Amino acid sequence: IIDNTRSSKGKFRPYLLYTGIPSGILLTGFAFLPFESMSYNQKLWALFITYELLQLCYPFYDQAYTTLVQVMSPNSTERADVITISTFIYSLAPTILGFLVPILAGFTGGLEHINAYRIIMPIFGIGGALIGLFSYTGTKERIIVAKDYTPKVPFFKGIGAGIQNKYQWARSITGWLILLQGGIGSVTTWYFYYGIKDVLGLSTQQQGVLNGTLTTILGAAATPAMLLAPLLIRKVGKRNLFIIYILGTTVSMIGMFLFIKQIWVLFAFTWLRGFFTTFTLITDGAMNADVLDYQQYKTGERLEGLMAQFVTFIGTFIGMGITYLTNTVLMQNTYGLTNNYDDLYKAGFREPISKGMILLAIVGYVLSLIPFITMYTLTEEDHEGHIGVLKIRAALEDYATGALSAGQLEEAKQIYTGALTQLEELEAQLPAATGKKKRQIQRMIKGLQIIKDEKNRFDDPAMQRRVEKAKALLSHTVEELYGISEPTMDRYNTAKAMDESTKAAAKAKAQAMREASKELDRFHKKAYNYIQARKLVKQLEYYTHWETIFESESAAAEA
Repeated sequence: IIDNTRSSKGKFRPYLLYTGIPSGILLTGFAFLPFESMSYNQKLWALFITYELLQLCYPFYDQAYTTLVQVMSPNSTERADVITISTFIYSLAPTILGFLVPILAGFTGGLEHINAYRIIMPIFGIGGALIGLFSYTGTKERIIVAKDYTPKVPFFKGIGAGIQNKYQWARSITGWLILLQGGIGSVTTWYFYYGIKDVLGLSTQQQGVLNGTLTTILGAAATPAMLLAPLLIRKVGKRNLFIIYILGTTVSMIGMFLFIKQIWVLFAFTWLRGFFTTFTLITDGAMNADVLDYQQYKTGERLEGLMAQFVTFIGTFIGMGITYLTNTVLMQNTYGLTNNYDDLYKAGFREPISKGMILLAIVGYVLSLIPFITMYTLTEEDHEGHIGVLKIRAALEDYATGALSAGQLEEAKQIYTGALTQLEELEAQLPAATGKKKRQIQRMIKGLQIIKDEKNRFDDPAMQRRVEKAKALLSHTVEELYGISEPTMDRYNTAKAMDESTKAAAKAKAQAMREASKELDRFHKKAYNYIQARKLVKQLEYYTHWETIFESESAAAEA
């Protein structure tokens, strides 16, 4: 649905507007149901219905917010900076909630009383949704596409295109293996709640105070990691930072395993683990954006929503299997932890189960290195090459349709000619270079070669076969193939240009755009292959005139 969104407000921003407030209203309304007079079955149905309704709204809101940052800039480093800032801000929410909620609950009967939630839910449900509107009003999507790009990808066509993305599979398989760390989070509770009372001989009150203090210190490990992440990305790149995260986390867990009897050494390694795992909050979003840019470079389609949901769908079942392994097979059947949590106060019970969870996590992290290192070879230089090519393609398509923006063709020409010049200089430097400098030059040459090769894109045998199939399809008319007539963009463009200065005008514009979009969507869904074939043959035409276009006297005049 998100991938096929056509709106003047962008691809993701509309969902922040249309699903945030309903999510807040549903959460708030749930707290005000008359639970005091409801039977158990009525409560159960109320919970079920509210949850299902929430699933119609909140997943769209969450994905729109998460993915919006990935399209706010085509510059990978800028995206990492934005992700760092947004992650740091929203990570403050649990701290604020943890401080304010108990205080508010204290004035309304405690956390066990429904009145507490009738105060808390409106404040954080409706209030949070309203604050979230800043993400809608203060942002802009900057996807590199031609002016006439139509976001309409049939589900199975999108899945087929996404399956061929090796970088997406590399990240997914890596993430699924890392899920084996699922049980290690419990070790923190087992040792720094139950363990500290046993090892240090604390009273229950002292146990609570120290547990809260240690938990806060462990949480603070995220702050320096977040601040360092953008600097490290500039220094070593996202791929290498992710490898540092895996290696650092693995070493930290090995330390936890070896020094599990020394509780303060264990605490230090647990803190280090929290430090290294924070890097993924930045690298995951930034790398995902790079992978989606690669997807567009390879197929011409943006598949943010589809690929995220497809991978999540598979990951859900893998996660269920791993949860069964850790919770049922290991914790319950192997180590005997069911409802006997008091046994965790005993080192003889606590230590073996903790070692088992740590060892399983270590295995998962070590195995995750294999698909990541061997399959995820996308470098910063490669990504710059992909972005350069996308800008060139967008400029050429807009040139062909007469829709160039001021300076757009000139920028594309500079990207191409600049790449040729820089490539020549680097190839001259390569023979004399050694070590790290040589590897850096080789990476830069590879990225620039991507831009250089774009001129000969249609010389590739596979591309030539695609062109022949496209021409064969285009030898028939739309009416012959699909029994429908092709609508023009006039109706949609007219609706898009309508005034929206008043509430009534904005409403009329929205209605006109919906009607025009439905007409186009029906055609694009049915005639998708025909549209793609026509687009490919059209691209061949203006790639044939590459020199003519790139040797024009003034790109500004073409705009």
